[in-house]
This record gives sequence, structure tokens and C-alpha cells, in this order.
Amino acid sequence: MLPSAGLFKKLPCPEYPKCPRLTCVFSHETPKVQPKRKLPPTSGEISQAQQHASKMLKQVDNGSTAVHKKAIGSQPIAPSVRQTQQRPLNRIPPRQPQPTIQQRSTVISLASTAVSTHTSPLPSESQRITHITAAAATKHATPGGSSGTNSNSRVTTTTTAGAGPPRIASDIRSHAPLKLRQVTAQKLYEQFSRIYEPLGNPGLATEHAQRQEKAILGQTTNPAGYKQMAMTALIQLKKRPLATSAVDIGIDGEWTPPQPGDGGGEGETLSAKARIYVLTPEQMKNMGYPELPVGEGIIEEEESPIGTTKKCDRCKQEYIVKEMLNSADETACVFHYGRMHMTMSFGEKQRVYSCCGDSFSSPGCAKGPHVYKDTSVKQMHSKIRYISTPKEKPEDWRALVALDCEMAYTTAGMELIRLTAIDENEKLLIDELVFPSSMVIDLNSRYSGIKTLAGATHNLDSVRQELFKYVNEDTILMGHGLENDLNAMRILHGNVIDTAALFPHPKGLPFRYGLRVLSAKYLSRFIQESVEGHDSFEDAKTCIELLKVFLRTATK
Repeated sequence: MLPSAGLFKKLPCPEYPKCPRLTCVFSHETPKVQPKRKLPPTSGEISQAQQHASKMLKQVDNGSTAVHKKAIGSQPIAPSVRQTQQRPLNRIPPRQPQPTIQQRSTVISLASTAVSTHTSPLPSESQRITHITAAAATKHATPGGSSGTNSNSRVTTTTTAGAGPPRIASDIRSHAPLKLRQVTAQKLYEQFSRIYEPLGNPGLATEHAQRQEKAILGQTTNPAGYKQMAMTALIQLKKRPLATSAVDIGIDGEWTPPQPGDGGGEGETLSAKARIYVLTPEQMKNMGYPELPVGEGIIEEEESPIGTTKKCDRCKQEYIVKEMLNSADETACVFHYGRMHMTMSFGEKQRVYSCCGDSFSSPGCAKGPHVYKDTSVKQMHSKIRYISTPKEKPEDWRALVALDCEMAYTTAGMELIRLTAIDENEKLLIDELVFPSSMVIDLNSRYSGIKTLAGATHNLDSVRQELFKYVNEDTILMGHGLENDLNAMRILHGNVIDTAALFPHPKGLPFRYGLRVLSAKYLSRFIQESVEGHDSFEDAKTCIELLKVFLRTATK
């Protein structure tokens, strides 16, 4: 028989002590008796201990002065006191608690768990006063005592509303940890307090620190991006000088430095400073803006495009325009919706599509109907007429308006389906859905973000009249690639600022930086990240912020 490996030596033998085996593989040691665990006190025992502690505290309160005098002289405790104190209090370090119910419970608990059975001296003066304060929730005047002052030294102060660092509320939807957000708010408050110190308004520093933290949270999607943007904002705030007036305020991204001689920042408006950067007629022509006026020889009317042959804007194949599509037409176009860009693969440069990573010769990764768009101003004017901005100044006139439009594919090409306009103060003027004049083929939801036109109340003519309530020929219209928006609205205008011209591509036209690239580079904010499509209000607001950044750097 093979020798035992001793794997069962820790297990007691089931036949011990009458085991018949000479060499048993189990243990023959006498099992140790485990001591009984001390059970927690019952509710009756707790109640009895609490009553006993309360009785002791009352007796200490009634005879505090007499007992104290005898304790100082090292005299024995009076028999009456010794008889009532069957289980005296233990000595504990001097504390300065507040007279709260919770602290009273703590004292009672300490008294009920005392284990000493012999008589011990009474606590010192400071200890006795501390226990009386915690148990009775009142102040006891004692000769020569100073515990009244010390008892208030540990009170937790609460920041008053409108002053001090903002307190960040917990939010399960937040992508940044609460501790990180609170530290960021604290650092932002310190910088805003320094900047606004000459104004003597601490509440303003609190408000702007909270706004800045919310802006950072809203412009990021993960903790890493939050940290990076918070660091950038703090660096900019550290470089910022002290405020000189009540108008020299604002969070990072909104604040612009006051110009010399402008009365503390109350001089030129944003539109006045930006007017010198309006595009020249030559620049507008090179960037594809509709000319003023539209040239002669324009076709007055064009026959319906239904039944005509067009070149698909996606797959570049020719097809016949139909007013009604069948199931086969809805997936006839196979295309890549991403752009080509260069990547490194096995040490070699390759051009691939950004949507799927396939090479140039690969088949499309998406399917949809064939669509087209017109690029000639004459063709677009023959279908839907262009109009010029009015000369009369409206009652609610704005000097500068930022626009962004969303377009859809129809049987007449690309048409306007949403218009958003804000002024130079980023106040929303218009945000409306628009019914196109022709049958919709594709809402282009991947970019427009619009999945339905339900709720639309305007057509092209009515939404242009809404815009003209704020705009005339002297208004500066600005946007990114604004020629596309003006073509969609069929508007002719001469005062235009284009962020693509303010921040030109180093290779020159036709190369341009996208609005998303400019926002990440100059504003440290990522936009157009949603799979639901673009936000036209966000795009228009980004254009205003980019203009402020450009003017800030141009004046240095």
C-alpha cells in the first residue's frame, strides 16, 4: 500500500476514539472547544443601562458644586453619591462637543458600558463641564471655567449662499467624479476671487466659478477631457489681470480684455470691432458666395426635375429623378459617408475612409436613395428665387447675427429644413424647422440631426421674413462656410464674416479647416461628436466664440 500524503490529517477521525485502524489517515487529536461568542445586549439590557446613565447624570447635575469642592481637596466621596453611582463614568479626554441629542446619546452609551465596580474620583472640572453640556444640551456656569468659549471652536461653519466656493451636488449622470468636480470648482473660485477682488463682490466669484465648472462639464464627455479642459481654463484665468470695472467680468471663453480708452470696457461692441474683417467682394467670389447681383442670362423657369437625369452626390452614378421611391430605390445608392484621410499601415501611407477604414477602391459601407444638389447659382435661382436683404432697418435690428442652417435632399436638390440665428451676445433669435418646397428624398439625419419635420410651421418665405425682423443690408452675417447657408436660404448679402476665412488653411483654398477642428484647436471644446447629428445652435455659438478669440489675438 502506498504511503499517505497526509491530506486528511486536519480532519477528525469519524470513529475516534474507537478507531480500529493501526495507521489512520485522519486526525486523532481531541477537538478544541470553541469559546462561546458574547451575544450583543438585548433591548431590555440597553434600556436598563440608559435609565441608569440618566439617573447618574441627574445626580451629577444636582450635586455638582458640593462634589467638586470635595474632589479638589482629595476628600472621599460622600456616601450618598457613592451609593447612587454603582457604575461611575470612565475617564475620557477633554472634549468640546456641541449640546446635541446625538452627543447626549454618546454620553449615555459610554456610561452604560462602564465596567469598573469600585469607587473612582470624579472627573476634572473641564471634563465634568463637557459631559454636562453634551448630556443636558444647556450651558452650566462654573467658577473660573472657560469651556463656553472652547465649545464653539469646533462648530462646522456652512458657507453662506452667494459666497465661498460653490458646492457641487452629486449627479449620477455626470461623467466626472464628484471629488474631481469639487476640487475644480475650488480652484476656479480661488482664481475668480483674485480677479474680482477690486470689485468687492465675493458672490460674483462663486457664481462664475459654478458657471465655469458647468461649462467644462457640458463641453466634455469623459474624465480625461474634463481634466484637460479644466487645466486649460485655470491656466487662462491665472494669466488674466484684475477686473477694472463691473463690465470687466466673464468666465473663460466669454471674457474679452477691455481696450485702452474704451471707458473700462464699455466702448466698441463686438460687431464694431469685427466690421473691418468683413469679406471683400473678391474673397466672397473665391469662396463661392452668390454674386451681387445675380448675373444676366439666368433661366427664368426650369422644367420640373422629375424624370431628368442627374449625377448622384454620394456614389457619383447617374440616375433618373423620381418623385416617389419604391423599396429598391431606397437602397440603390451604396456609398461611404466619411472622408478620405491618410493613415499608416505596416509602415506605408494609405488613404482610407474615416467612416469604416476601408481603402479607396472598396465598396460603400452605407446604403440609401440617390440624391443630388445644384452648385450653379443660375440653376438654383431658376427653381427658387434669390432675394436681397432689405435696406430698411427693422425695429429689433441687430448689428451682427450668426447663422447656421440644416439642409435635406429633395427632388429639387438641397433645401433648407432648419434655421438657427443668434446675436453677438449669443441670444437666440430664431430656431425653426422649415418645410421644403419639393418632395423630401433624404433628411440627411446623420448630419442635420433632424429625423422628422413634425411641428414645422414655416416655409422658406415665412422664415426669411422672420430673419428680416433682425437683419438688413448693414447687418453682419457670420458663420462657417456661410455661402452654403445663404444658398439654402436663397439670400444675397454683402456684409459677411466667415470663420473659414478668419482661420485659413495653410494650403489655401479650396482647403478649409472644419468647424469641429477650429473649436478643438482654439476653444478646447469638442463639438459635432453626437451620432444624432449636428446642433445648429451649438455651431452658431461656436462661430461667435471663435470671432472673440480671433479679435483677442489680433489686438495683441
